[in-house]
Amino acid sequence: MSDTSAYVDDMITWRRHLHMYPEASFDEHETVKYLREVLTERAPSAELSNPTPTSLLAVFDTGRPGPKVGLRTDIDGLIMSEDRPDLDFASKNENRMHGCGHDGHMAVILSAMAWVEDNLDDMTGTIVGIFQHAEETPPGGAKEMVTTGLFDDYDYIYGFHLWSTLPIGQIDIKEGAASANSDLWEMTFTGKGAHASTPEDSVSPTVAAANMTLQLMSIASVRVNGLEPAVVTTTFMEAGSADALNVIPPIAKIGGVVRTHNDDVQAKVQEVMADLVAAAERANPGMSVELDYLVGYPMVWNDPERTAIVRELAEERYPGKVVSEPAMLGGEDFAEFSRVAPATYVFVGAGNPEKGFDAGHHNPRFGIDEDSLEISLQLAIDVLKNRERLANPESN
Repeated sequence: MSDTSAYVDDMITWRRHLHMYPEASFDEHETVKYLREVLTERAPSAELSNPTPTSLLAVFDTGRPGPKVGLRTDIDGLIMSEDRPDLDFASKNENRMHGCGHDGHMAVILSAMAWVEDNLDDMTGTIVGIFQHAEETPPGGAKEMVTTGLFDDYDYIYGFHLWSTLPIGQIDIKEGAASANSDLWEMTFTGKGAHASTPEDSVSPTVAAANMTLQLMSIASVRVNGLEPAVVTTTFMEAGSADALNVIPPIAKIGGVVRTHNDDVQAKVQEVMADLVAAAERANPGMSVELDYLVGYPMVWNDPERTAIVRELAEERYPGKVVSEPAMLGGEDFAEFSRVAPATYVFVGAGNPEKGFDAGHHNPRFGIDEDSLEISLQLAIDVLKNRERLANPESN
C-alpha cells in the first residue's frame, strides 16, 4: 500500500485553494465544481453524482463482494471575515471564511479517494467519498442527504473533525455520545408600547424578556437532573432603538441555543420553556409570547464496538496519543449519518500555539497546523484497510 507522504503536497495544495474560496451553506456551487475537477483528474474510476444541488458523492464500486463504507467530509464555510493577514492563502471571498476546518476535511477525503484509486486492485465492496453541504446551518445538509435514502444500505460511515483546541498529535476518540443535541430557539414578546415616562401605560416586553432570560438560566440547575448535561443559553436580544431611548417598544425578541446529551432531557427543556412562556403571559395581561423552537442536529452516536476498533487502530499507529475527552456540547451534522448507519466520528488535534494556531473554531483568527492533515489521512486509510472488520465486528 502507498505511503501517505506521497499525498501530502497535493493535499496541502487542495486545502489552501479551498481555504481561499469558502462558500456559505447551500451555496457551495464553486466548491463542488472544484471537488469534481480534482476527483475527475485524481480518482477517475469513481462515479460522481450530486444527491443535492451542492453535495457530491464519489463512488468506487469494485464489483467484488464486500461492505459499503463511506468517508464523510463537510464542505461549507462560515459567514464571517477572516483575520489572518499572515496567511498568503487567506480567504478571498468577502465575509466568508473556512473558520471551522472544513477545507482541511475536504483535502483529506480528496486524498483518501486518490489513495483508493491508486490501490483499487486491492479493494473490495463499495467505497464512497461523501462531500456534504451545509453542516453549519441547521437543520443541515446531512438531513437533506439522508432523506434521499441513498445511505440506508451503508455498513459503516467514518467522519472526523480537525480540532484546533486539541494539541497537534493528539486524537480524541470516544464511544457513544460524541456531540450534543443542538437546538435553536427564539421568543417574541408582543406587548404595548408607551412613552418611557409613563411605563404604567405600557405592557413592557423588554421587562418580560429580561425576566425570561434569567429564568431560562435556571432550567439546567433546577428543572433537569444534575447528572445530565443541559445548556440553555441566550445569545440574542432585540428591542427598541438607540435613536428612541424615550420609547418603550411594543415588541422584544430573545433567542439562543439548547444543548443536551439525552433525548429525554431535550424534551424536558422544551416542556419547561413552554411552561415559562405560559407563565409570562399570565403575569403580563395583554402580552403574547411566542416560542419558536427548532430541533436541530441530533447527538452524534459513535457505535461502541466499531469505535473501539478505530481506537485500537489509532493506538497502534500513534501509541500514547489517543485520548477520550467528554462529549462536546457543540452540535455536529454528522449525527444524521450516525442514525442511519453504524458510524464513528473522531477529533484530530490541529492546534499549535508555536505556529500561531491557537484560536478556537468560528474565530476570525482560527487556523490549523497542516501536519494534522497527514495524521487524518493515515487514520482514514487505516479505516479503509480494515473496512471488513468495521462492517462486521461480530465476526472478528
